Amino acid sequence: MSRSRSVVFILSYFLYFFTFWMVLAYLPLIFKAYEFTDQQIGFAIGLNSLSSILLVLPLGVFSDYFSPKRTLTLGAICFSGYFMLLIILKDFYSVCAAVLLGGIGAATIRVILMSLYLKLIDSTGRGKKVAWLHLGAYLGFGFGPLLGGYLYESFGPSLMIKLAFVLSMTIVLFTLLLKDAPPVVFSFKYYKKDIKEPNALFLIALVFILGTHFGTEQSTISLLMKETIGLDKKEIGLIFFALGGWMAILVPFAGILMDKKHRVFLLLLVGLLISSCFQFMTPFASTFSGLLVIRMIHTMGDTLAILESDVLTAHFFPAARLGGNSGLIFCVRTLAIFVFAAFSGWLNQVWDYKMPFFVNGIMVFGFSLIALLYVLRAFGASATGWLRKPEDSS
Repeated sequence: MSRSRSVVFILSYFLYFFTFWMVLAYLPLIFKAYEFTDQQIGFAIGLNSLSSILLVLPLGVFSDYFSPKRTLTLGAICFSGYFMLLIILKDFYSVCAAVLLGGIGAATIRVILMSLYLKLIDSTGRGKKVAWLHLGAYLGFGFGPLLGGYLYESFGPSLMIKLAFVLSMTIVLFTLLLKDAPPVVFSFKYYKKDIKEPNALFLIALVFILGTHFGTEQSTISLLMKETIGLDKKEIGLIFFALGGWMAILVPFAGILMDKKHRVFLLLLVGLLISSCFQFMTPFASTFSGLLVIRMIHTMGDTLAILESDVLTAHFFPAARLGGNSGLIFCVRTLAIFVFAAFSGWLNQVWDYKMPFFVNGIMVFGFSLIALLYVLRAFGASATGWLRKPEDSS
């Protein structure tokens, strides 16, 4: 793949995360201003993931069979429509419908853009190449909420959402510049064979656990920062900016480490353990600087876990069917996000904004520790079995 096309991929991923997080970081606060209950906020945020569960898998399979590029353009149009509806709608049920559309668009961009990129790059130095795409994502994750916090605090949420709409239309234009991948002969039996591989099943389980902590954060982290710690919207934006910049610095080194000394699943599990420990520690923060330090250590784990989960998806699934299989992986992750976003909303209403972080931190740590012991034992027995890539079939 040419360097210019790689740049378009990275810019598209940057703009996706920029617009997505510029709005999502403050969506719980916007809904709070609409006088939604904490349970309604958790449910509405979770719907962003629920819509992904319903449609991203068939869209992924469709992209393999028909055209990843055209499917990606369709998803980008849905993503833009979500922001347009958020400008207009303010009642709970209408907002839920808008969030459902946004979830479809966001999931399509996230899955198809990554799977198309993985289809077009070669396997040499894959960790480093995927890391560059993640670099664009983390910069978007950092700069989006920073600008969003400034706009929200200074002008209110309307201008912030309108800017997200304009930038999301740029993503639509960028998708038209991307190279397409050739379609494959469609057959469910090949996808069924892919996911029955032990490595693939283990990866799916780990991705579900990874998704639970995203659900907790998406429904609660902004409320914790504002209502419990007392940060204003600009300070919330600065937290996201610092974390996004920090992850952007870390991810190229993580990619190089993955390529040079790759112990399959090991970095993902170590990342989950680090992340879960400091997920549990997050509610103990009482100041801006204290929260920032805790979340920076937390996101060190996130960087390793997210990067390796994408690299392993390309490693364990045949390239020709990465659209459908990436869709399945994303469905599992978004199911976990929906469940824990809704569950966290209930915990917020019954207890407070600290409780979801305690519960999720303990759960992820326990599962990850057991899984790590299992992997280390498997490495000791036979490392080669864990590194085997299934043969492609078409």
